[in-house]
Amino acid sequence: MDLARAARTLNDVGYGYIGSWALLTACEERVFDRLPARVEELSDAYPDGDLVTTWFRVLEGIGVVEEYNGEWSQPEEMATLLTGENSYADYLGGQILRQMVPRLTLGTTGVNVLGTALRQPESRTGYDGLFADAAEAQAYQRSQFAGSVGPARALSKLLPPPSGRVLDLGGGWGAMARAIAERHEVDVDVVDLEPVVSAAPPAHERVRFVAGSALDPSTWPTGRNYEGAVLSYLFSSVPGSTHEGVLDGLAETGVEWVAVHDFFLDSGAYAPSWSLQHAVFVPGHRSSTTDEVSTMLAARGWTEVTTAPLVDEMTSLVIARST
Repeated sequence: MDLARAARTLNDVGYGYIGSWALLTACEERVFDRLPARVEELSDAYPDGDLVTTWFRVLEGIGVVEEYNGEWSQPEEMATLLTGENSYADYLGGQILRQMVPRLTLGTTGVNVLGTALRQPESRTGYDGLFADAAEAQAYQRSQFAGSVGPARALSKLLPPPSGRVLDLGGGWGAMARAIAERHEVDVDVVDLEPVVSAAPPAHERVRFVAGSALDPSTWPTGRNYEGAVLSYLFSSVPGSTHEGVLDGLAETGVEWVAVHDFFLDSGAYAPSWSLQHAVFVPGHRSSTTDEVSTMLAARGWTEVTTAPLVDEMTSLVIARST
């Protein structure tokens, strides 16, 4: 077994619960009985079309639904099992989701966060609420930092070789920033929320942490010229309505290139599952493709766009440069 196969084996098992969660919720909601349908035709029950699309992309990845020209349906065999009275969906969405899963995971609360978010998108609290608790912020960032060390090294190799200062928006404890500083011997400024940067461990001497909001250019460092900017996992962690504003702010700084790293829907087998995890937590989440982000970047003057896979079957890196 080579290293890539070993990683995929771990990911298949480790992230398999997301596909199961998506399927069990669909069974509980009896959404298959409403297919074939377009996403907008389900808005009476599920008002956030982007969240529904992300949910269905996960179901598509495990072979439960399929999409053609914007309409979602089921393969005949799946429809036979999962639709109609007394179908297998009753068992999966009832006994398994409501009785067995809570007892094996989160106790007997009976709360299905995905089901709640689908019907009530306004119930999502996002990272601002999570990071208001310093202990929660530190626990999250510690694990996020550990998981980002490998991808950070890969990302640093794919960047246009910088000779000037780099801006890392929403960079957490600076895994990406450290890798960039070490590989290219340049200064990197990390902008993130105060509870995050105040708890960051000692970094590379060329990495500086700045308390601010990645979404608010007025809180970014002033009086410093940046050659490029990195946005790693930022777009999946903030409302979709903020994406263009962040890019507008970067365009005003005059950066020569922008690198966007994230769980794009077209990044591989695990990407929709990771997008779904964020989508049920982040208010107004938008699940994007690499083409959609490339178009936004090109519209702001970074017209030389390249895309490459980063984390196997999970994330991609979109790099756009001004020509």
